[in-house]
Amino acid sequence: MNLGTARIVVVAALVAVGAVVLSRGFEPDTVTPTPSGSPTPTGSPTAQPTDAVSPTPTGGPDEGPEPNTTGVTFMTLNGTSVAGLAGAAQELLVDAGYVSATDADNSPTQGVSTTTVYYRTGDDEAQNKADAAYVAKEFFEGAQVGSLNPLYKDVVPDSASIVVVVGEDFAASLAA
Repeated sequence: MNLGTARIVVVAALVAVGAVVLSRGFEPDTVTPTPSGSPTPTGSPTAQPTDAVSPTPTGGPDEGPEPNTTGVTFMTLNGTSVAGLAGAAQELLVDAGYVSATDADNSPTQGVSTTTVYYRTGDDEAQNKADAAYVAKEFFEGAQVGSLNPLYKDVVPDSASIVVVVGEDFAASLAA
């Protein structure tokens, strides 16, 4: 068998296989008719009330503890070039009953556009996360929430359970 004949046999086999695949791939779908209109119930419910008491849900596994709305120890950092912004955030939280761990300071990073409320991880992580989420929602609309960035570990005292790094959005809210 010469090379030309072998090629023709291979091409013919490929064409035959392709035709079989294509013919099976395009079989008409079976259509199941759907009823028009809505079904009308016949009869009446037969379930009778019982004296059994259903358990009251106590929250799902994703729910954390209730946030502390006062007394949380925090620190504020200014992530912008707007002077006094972290001090303004600190005053806002202290006036609401939160406890400042130290004086407001500048963030090691500048040019922060969106305020972020960080929470300390560890044994109290769930509580700290709930507290951070509450502070973000109640005091810094649109703020992000996240675990404490290692970048801030040298700046933030261990006593601070949450850290607010204010951004340009907070500056804009004060100007409004």
